[in-house]
Amino acid sequence: MTGAREHQERRELDAPRPAHRLGAVAALVCVPLGAALVLAAVIEGLPWLLVPALLLAGAVYAGWKALVRRGIRRRLYAVLAPAALLAAVVVTALVGVEVRLLGAGVALLVAGGAAAVGALAWTARPSGRLVGPARHPVLLVNPRSGDGVAEDTDLVAAARQRGIRVVEVHDGDDLPALARREARRGADCLGMAGGDGSLAAVATEAMRAHVPFVCVPAGTRNHFALDLGLDRSDPVAALDAFGEAFQRRIDVGVVNGRVFLNNVSMGAYGEVVADEQYRERKLGTALERIPEVVGPDAEPLDLRFVDGDGERHDTAAVIQVSNNRYDLTPVPGFGSRPSLTDGRLGVVVVQTGAGDRPIVTQWEAPTFEVDSDGPVAAGVDGEAVHLDPPVRFGVRPAALRVRMPRDVAGVSPAAKRPPLTVATVRRLLVVAGGRAPEGTGGSPEA
Repeated sequence: MTGAREHQERRELDAPRPAHRLGAVAALVCVPLGAALVLAAVIEGLPWLLVPALLLAGAVYAGWKALVRRGIRRRLYAVLAPAALLAAVVVTALVGVEVRLLGAGVALLVAGGAAAVGALAWTARPSGRLVGPARHPVLLVNPRSGDGVAEDTDLVAAARQRGIRVVEVHDGDDLPALARREARRGADCLGMAGGDGSLAAVATEAMRAHVPFVCVPAGTRNHFALDLGLDRSDPVAALDAFGEAFQRRIDVGVVNGRVFLNNVSMGAYGEVVADEQYRERKLGTALERIPEVVGPDAEPLDLRFVDGDGERHDTAAVIQVSNNRYDLTPVPGFGSRPSLTDGRLGVVVVQTGAGDRPIVTQWEAPTFEVDSDGPVAAGVDGEAVHLDPPVRFGVRPAALRVRMPRDVAGVSPAAKRPPLTVATVRRLLVVAGGRAPEGTGGSPEA
């Protein structure tokens, strides 16, 4: 890739398009107006608006109880949860004019937020650089992953038409060994089409061979592809990353020496995925096993750790450790990671309080450790494993080179959503005025 081409790519980001400017103006108008309407509705509607809020909280609580209980109590709470939710809707509708004000305010806030995303998402391109086509690209494909996504999209044929060497992975094959073999044969770029666990295995070999990695979303959920900013519904489009591409460096997580791209879950989730029946009947197995693990009659799980405040704990219902933190704010972008380059672990712990009430704690840390008297059942990027204690977590900053198609933004839903801060207002004002905010377009990677 010549310097002139890269300069041209950067120039394309120097000024917002008319649609970006219009979105910025819409956001600057809709958000404050929506906030004013919501505030007016709440002031006028008190105390009656508290009733649907309490009913909604009751619906969430009943849903949790239905998950951790058994027998007649589970069925009772399974009825109470939707009943409380329906009651919240009915009471909200009966409150009166304040509800219409509230609805209008919320609608304006949602519209303003969407407009802000459209106005600023183009400025969020991560740091990286433009690179030329891979000379000896290799794609490993799991044809069974994601209920046959590769076969349904003719992914193998599309890859071969692009001059990409394809290696199909079959039952019983040693995936890391196949990737190492291709690296020894001269592959200068390794890709994987499969689930997140398979992606992590091939990414590990790419790092060891000092070659870049290509993610092709052909699994069931494709969480890693989501956080990279890829279109999860179009695995064939991801093959463009083997051509002229945008290359960036991201962090990887490490647990007891094993690399993971997304997260490691212990506790209830780890026990469920470790069950031999889980692959065949996921929902049924989960409903059967969760009460055994975190229900009121369950033995506390032996998971000892120190939280972000330095307090020691002897058990938890769920511990999830992620490669960079997840955004758990209940707004668009929920469940994705704003960044893959912060160099820190995200830790989320769910514990059971009084009355089986779930208590969720979240923090960030460079390292984390869980101890136990025996092997710890865990899901590592969705793959069931048992980890020997102490289970030690860390992060390798900027350890993995990832190639991305040039025409994707390369940012997650959480990263696209601008925070409600004074800095965001300033950026919107700059875009509305026809200029690019400071820092637009990323910077070359080191």
